[in-house]
This record gives sequence, structure tokens and C-alpha cells, in this order.
Amino acid sequence: MALLDILPGVMMPVSEVPEALRDLWRTAPGVDEGSNKFRAIQSNLILHFGLETSGTEAKEALNRALEFAQRYPCRVICLCPTCEDGEHLMRGKLFSQCFLAGGAKHPVCCEALMLGYAPDDSAFLEHQVSIWLESDLPTYQWFHRVPPARIAESYLPFLKMIRRVTYDSSLDGYNYDQISWPCPRGGRDMADARLLHVRQCLGQFLSAYPASVLTSGLLQTSTCHGKALAGEAYNFSIWLRECLIDAGAAEGISAGVSQVQAGFSVEWHFKGDQSFLMELNDELTTGCIRADFGAGSIEFPLHLKKVSPQLALAEALFF
Repeated sequence: MALLDILPGVMMPVSEVPEALRDLWRTAPGVDEGSNKFRAIQSNLILHFGLETSGTEAKEALNRALEFAQRYPCRVICLCPTCEDGEHLMRGKLFSQCFLAGGAKHPVCCEALMLGYAPDDSAFLEHQVSIWLESDLPTYQWFHRVPPARIAESYLPFLKMIRRVTYDSSLDGYNYDQISWPCPRGGRDMADARLLHVRQCLGQFLSAYPASVLTSGLLQTSTCHGKALAGEAYNFSIWLRECLIDAGAAEGISAGVSQVQAGFSVEWHFKGDQSFLMELNDELTTGCIRADFGAGSIEFPLHLKKVSPQLALAEALFF
């Protein structure tokens, strides 16, 4: 079954989607227009699926985009490729949903416009998507299982009109950072955005020590991760190395990354007796820091609030 058929919404010809959207929000005669003031859009979010996306993944990603839209009002546009026989024409779908997050008198309504297309028609996507965008508003793009080679081959010209791109290296690998993104704010890894609370907590702990104490005799760092946290470990190791070098560590310090059975840990290796080890569970919410920077050993328990999927998406797109 084509991905477009799995997602919720009303199927219709592509040309009818804009008019159906206008009808959806049009105020009936005699109805107070004040009741429609809750519909506000601040941006466009393009959710672009790759051919390897499963139906379950697509539904989860769409739900995440709609949850994001509840807090950061936007028009969601889903691009759904298919290689099934007979799928040669673009097809449209419209989905809308209202939430009572602001109370019954102030519901929050979201809309998703979906486009089914064959990969051979990718050259026409820019024209079709530009028609569906809410004009004069910033546009962001989320790639889900779209191979970097495919992006570089077919989608870079279109990305010039995008403010920022996001992707997930824990899901699709690290090759995205080799792309020269043409959008003004470049690309941001969602795996890196999910580390926000970990970086903040570590920074607060280390701020109690002078930078010279942290970097004296430091040789290397090693980050170990469970299978689902490969992107987080890769991004964290790069961030940590850059921070330590800025703090005075030698330019030659290495930052190794390796996979283990489960969990997430970061260890620093020194010439002398100093030590540092941070261990977290797979959820990056509980763990412990054990350190000795020359003034005695310290054990610091960690209880972190997990970054929600919609907050991670906002962090990746906006910050």
C-alpha cells in the first residue's frame, strides 16, 4: 500500500486541495468570525518521507509534526513518494484536526496537506509545494529516511527557499553532515537537539571547576552508546571535543565513539590520576557522574527530564 493511503485524511485531486482548505476554514454566513481567531499560522513545515519509511513510522512522524504545530502553529505539508505500479500521477490528501489544549473556547486547529508522487516526478515538487505553502512565512524542512545522495541529486535547488533543514542521524546515519546545505541556517541533526538537557546538566556540573583543572593532562575522550543512540553519541563527542579545546585542551585530543549493549557513557582519559565518567540510561534521563579532578572523588547523581519529541523538533528547527 502506498504511504499516502496509510496516512489519515481525505483523498482528492491535487488541484482541489487549496480550495478544499479554504472551504474548511471559511466562516459560515451569520457566524461570528471571532470564533475562528484561533487559527493562526506562523510557519510552514515540510515533512519529506523517503521510500524506506514504513507506515508506522510515517504515522508517528505526522503525529509528532501535528503536536509540534499545536505549540508552534504551522501548516504541515507531507511529501509521500511511492514506487508502486500504476502510481504515475500526483495525488493529494487533506487532513485537519482540532485540539482543546486552550480550552473549549480556544481550540487549536492543525492542518496537513499531503502529496503522493513517484520519484521520477521529483522535478515537479518545487512547483507544486510552492503553491501549497502559506506565503510570506518562513518554511522549514524535515527529511525522514531520505538518503543524502538523493537530497544532493534532486532537492538542493528547492532548499534555497527553506530556512532550515532537520534530519535524524540516529535513524539514517551521519552522511547528512557532508551536504552543503543551501538554506540560510543550514541543517541541524535532531539527535543533537535531543541532547539539550544532557549538555545543560553537564555544563552546570563542570562550571564549578576552573577550565585549567578540567583540561590539564587530558589526552582523549571516549563515548559509548547503545544501538539507538548512535547519532547522539556522534554529535556529543564532537561538541565535547570542541568545548574542551576552547577551554584550553590540546588541539590533538581525540574523541572516540563506540557501540555497546545499552546505555550512554562518556569517559575522559588523563595523563595523571584525574578521572571523569558520566553514565546515563538509554532514555538519557537517569545516571551518575563520577569525577576526580585532583581534590578528591565526587559522585553526582543525575535525574534529567527527557526532551519531548516536539521540543526536540523545535530545538532542531529554531535554535
